[in-house]
Amino acid sequence: MNDSERIKIYTRSMNRVLYHKSMALCTLHYRKERLVGTTADGYLMQVIGDTEADWVINIDEDAFVSDIDALKRLLAYCRENGYLNCGMPDGGVVHLRDGNPLVTNPYFNIFCTKALREEIKHLDLGEKPQEECFTQRDLLVDDHNFQNTGEEPYYPMLIWMGNHCKTLYLNAFTHPDGESTVLCNHLGEPFLIHTWYSRFYNNDRFHTRRINQAFKEACTKQGVNYRSPLGDTMESLVARSRNALMKCLVATKKALIKK
Repeated sequence: MNDSERIKIYTRSMNRVLYHKSMALCTLHYRKERLVGTTADGYLMQVIGDTEADWVINIDEDAFVSDIDALKRLLAYCRENGYLNCGMPDGGVVHLRDGNPLVTNPYFNIFCTKALREEIKHLDLGEKPQEECFTQRDLLVDDHNFQNTGEEPYYPMLIWMGNHCKTLYLNAFTHPDGESTVLCNHLGEPFLIHTWYSRFYNNDRFHTRRINQAFKEACTKQGVNYRSPLGDTMESLVARSRNALMKCLVATKKALIKK
């Protein structure tokens, strides 16, 4: 493992409050980059194209690290064994995702971007999935489809990676809340809780409470005492108040129409 290699942490973020929570638990001492307003495929190209990074940890803003040491062990393992991509198969592992297992769902990845920049010279976004490239069959316990080329914009890029790049596929299981996904490292150690549905944060009471609870759980596991910045607290309060008012207005309008 080359200690001189440059590592960055990237997040495609639409919600500042969630981003701050996620990064408060991702305490690795690497430079953090927050990208706002990018498309899913454009984000991946920007991450890989960053010539200031040899390795990138890609993590969603609604994904909370619960064991930083387990993440460190995973990063070291990927670097020592020459993996170009690492992540959870997009199908077959948890009930929420029934896509193509060749694709690593980009809520969390470790990319060797230095090597990917060389490989990408041969990129063909029209490639069909090559099922035989997936070797970790023991992970597939739920619905999946190797022929799925996906509606997600990141699918062509990650299908190509699955076909040509050495990939470490990670196991996961469904959190007791029934929605979140608990991701494990190569040793089977749970290290991250991905809550999904970030677009509903501060817009939907159920998902907001669930995401906050998962964040508190990750804080407890890491021993982190997080205090939300005043600006984030006010932003959340305004968002929840605005949504409550909108729901009230919609309900009133419906009641008046019925009359």
